[in-house]
Amino acid sequence: LAVARALLKELRSATVLVGDPAAKQALSTKEVIEYNGETPKLPHDLGNVVVLAHDLAQPSRIAAATTSGGRAAPKLLCVIDARSFLDEWESVDALPEKVREAGKKDLRAHLSDKKPCEILAECVESADVIALSHSEAADADELEMLEAMLRELNPCAAVVRRSGAGGGGRAAEGSTAGEDAEGR
Repeated sequence: LAVARALLKELRSATVLVGDPAAKQALSTKEVIEYNGETPKLPHDLGNVVVLAHDLAQPSRIAAATTSGGRAAPKLLCVIDARSFLDEWESVDALPEKVREAGKKDLRAHLSDKKPCEILAECVESADVIALSHSEAADADELEMLEAMLRELNPCAAVVRRSGAGGGGRAAEGSTAGEDAEGR
């Protein structure tokens, strides 16, 4: 949510679609729409749109839904916790049973039958910009390894490091040419 808040501040004007009621309450903007179906339905007259999808939503489905009605393809931002990504990537465990069962009942949870590493790969591969949050929690070697993994999964995405609660960011080495430190 901190990265979303920073993005909303920079955009100055945006409609936010959320797949999680808690996110709706946490954001202090009046233009927040909650979606309960498989994908969000967008009104045609929107300018900037920020979608905070369900944690198990398939990014490519969300992107397809946002291009309906002749809209230009959106820029997809994937926010990854730098420290926990490495732990979750190496895990061979399935999602907890409780999460899988809840996902079967929720149309927004497209990836509830996948392992954490598969979900992470889907998100990274679909992204135009990857924001590494809490990058200060990983040491230099871990960050170098993580950025190499991200470039392998998606060589076209810009990688931006974010420290702490979504404050300033800087483009990581190997970011996509032509994009600035904010991933534009």
